[in-house]
Amino acid sequence: MEEVIKFSGTNEKLFTRNIVENVTEKTTLIVPETHNAILISDGEMLQTLPKGRYLLRDLVEIKKDQKLSLEVIFVSKTAKLKLLWGTPNKITLEDPILNETYKMGMSGDFEVQVGDPRKCFLYLVGAEDVLTADALQDRLMSKVVSIVETEVAKFVAEKKVLYSNVYQYKQEIARRIVPILTSSFSSSYGITVYSLNFANIIFDEDDLERLNSKNRGSAQKALCPNCGTMLEENAKFCYNCGTKISDKKICPKCRSENSEEAKFCSMCGTKF
Repeated sequence: MEEVIKFSGTNEKLFTRNIVENVTEKTTLIVPETHNAILISDGEMLQTLPKGRYLLRDLVEIKKDQKLSLEVIFVSKTAKLKLLWGTPNKITLEDPILNETYKMGMSGDFEVQVGDPRKCFLYLVGAEDVLTADALQDRLMSKVVSIVETEVAKFVAEKKVLYSNVYQYKQEIARRIVPILTSSFSSSYGITVYSLNFANIIFDEDDLERLNSKNRGSAQKALCPNCGTMLEENAKFCYNCGTKISDKKICPKCRSENSEEAKFCSMCGTKF
């Protein structure tokens, strides 16, 4: 009688492991369209198989009167896991406009998918039965946070982003970070990163009060959105880089940009 090995379960996990005892010449492996399969014999990774139906005797040597056991690792090609990230401590940034340092904490989520099944299994799964979201999150967290912290600091400095405007750039910063994460995780773990999201940005309250106080002192000026140069309030163009100054309302308290029709500041609630 033909013995059939096939994937059973939901497509919510990146990997699932099956141990097959007493493989015979009639043992058949069925790999679904949604998965690849990795064969492991005596701890050695053999072939990686795409979708299809396979007789194991065509893939591994089966000796007569010898009991052969194999591990079959089903690797999802379509499952995407959304994982959480967060800075364990607030990081120190420097406001390039006010020349003041401040502390800021960040958290959010990121979405991953298997890119290279063999590399991902080798470096992330190993002897585990499954690769769950929690386990993957624990292994990737420190690297994600390190890259996010570095890139946020670089972005703030390069773009001369005022502390109160960091939140408004979160999508642009995330788009900049995703390919960096993918390059790092793909080469190290065979993982592709599809998205990164900033859910929360939290400032140290003492720093925020200090920065707001100093920022109010220059409220009579306008800031160039491109290079951060202080301009006269009614300036139409930046005298430093030539950028046209928008008609957006600048909050006199926290200096955040708001739409022209705004009645209250979206960052601090100050009434215009």
